[in-house]
Amino acid sequence: MILRGAVVLLLFVTATLHASSQLTIIAPAAPGGGWDQTARVMQRVLAEIEPATSVQVDNIPGAAGTIGLSRFVQSERGNPDALLVTGLVMVSGVITNASPVSLSDATPIARLTGETEVIVVPSASPHQTLSDLIDAFRQNPGAVSWGGGSAGGTDDLLVRLLAEQVGLPASHVNYIAFAGGGAALAAVLGGQVTAAVSGYGEFAGQIAAGQLRPLAISAAARVAGINAPTLRESGVPMDLANWRAIVAPPGLSDAERDAITARVTRLAGSDAWKKAIAQHGWDDLFLAGADFRQFLLAEQARVEAVLQRLAATDPAGPPRLAMSITPTTVPNATLAIFGLLAAGLVVSRARARAVASQLPGFKMAALLGLALLLQPVLMLTAGFIVCSTLMFTVTASAWRGVRPSVTTIAKDLAVGAAFAIVIHAIFTTGLGVALPAFVIPNSLFVIS
Repeated sequence: MILRGAVVLLLFVTATLHASSQLTIIAPAAPGGGWDQTARVMQRVLAEIEPATSVQVDNIPGAAGTIGLSRFVQSERGNPDALLVTGLVMVSGVITNASPVSLSDATPIARLTGETEVIVVPSASPHQTLSDLIDAFRQNPGAVSWGGGSAGGTDDLLVRLLAEQVGLPASHVNYIAFAGGGAALAAVLGGQVTAAVSGYGEFAGQIAAGQLRPLAISAAARVAGINAPTLRESGVPMDLANWRAIVAPPGLSDAERDAITARVTRLAGSDAWKKAIAQHGWDDLFLAGADFRQFLLAEQARVEAVLQRLAATDPAGPPRLAMSITPTTVPNATLAIFGLLAAGLVVSRARARAVASQLPGFKMAALLGLALLLQPVLMLTAGFIVCSTLMFTVTASAWRGVRPSVTTIAKDLAVGAAFAIVIHAIFTTGLGVALPAFVIPNSLFVIS
């Protein structure tokens, strides 16, 4: 007992002596997601328990965290003052994205927290229960879009496992991957996706405010404070627990690794940390040292086996297309597409003679500028078809350089609507990619 106490004391002293005045924590995802939240909670707690330490959080999103992992392993090698937030998402993402870098290339430090996943829909959605959503999913898989984190991550894995349980191949899942939880939240609130999947903490505020309806959680049993049934209660015999952890760069000495472990152990044992994870609804799953290293190896093997099983049972072969997008991807792409279409149409109709009623150049620029500013808002509120039709009409008028007549506007609206409907069909039906829909407030109807 005395020896154990001496060892703990030695580690604490070593960590204190080693603790640098500068520390960088990499969150390999966009702001707003679970990794970002974990990094920033660590930043706040360290500021309280190590006031002399300056902690910086850097976001490096993309590919289920594997972009951040690759950069971390390559650029921070041998640096004891850099940490990376990781978790189950990255374990799955490394395999799914065939990443040349894996968590085996980093230095495992500790598992920190666990969190149940939740499936949500907007409050105006016609789907009142998970059974309603699954019925619609079975009837037309492509029409039900699922939003979540990076392709290959925990959110994606949960939906693919759910599809397997209800008798559908993973390739039939219309999954829209976002760079972080914040972007996925904006998408489901804006009606860009039918349902969204993420850690409960990322949607908790909107659930409490009544903006989102939780249909089910992925925990093995009901969770206190969460008014939602489990997947098993909803007739889907499965559960999935997400976890998050900390790793250090490769190339550290044993002494440096042990000092970092002691530092993180001190953080995880502090009252400030325990209070913070309780506020976020996270479970305390702290595990460090050799035990965590063994856990990580076991998780890598388990997830690889699950993904191999899903691939083997999917007659369609490799998983479907998954798009990694941000809230501005669709608006910007649509603006470019319809600008080119309108320009081409106007050029093809150009007349040899000048028109006396030409719009001044500054008015054309102002019209295009106004369209550019309003387009993201219209896209999220009016939906793809309505917004794109209006954008085509405005852009055509601006490029034409003449004051349009009522007949011309009507023709532009008709042509714009035709283009919008065709493009909408190509993306939603052909490619299985969801586009923003027009959601009527307080209604059970959704118009794509």
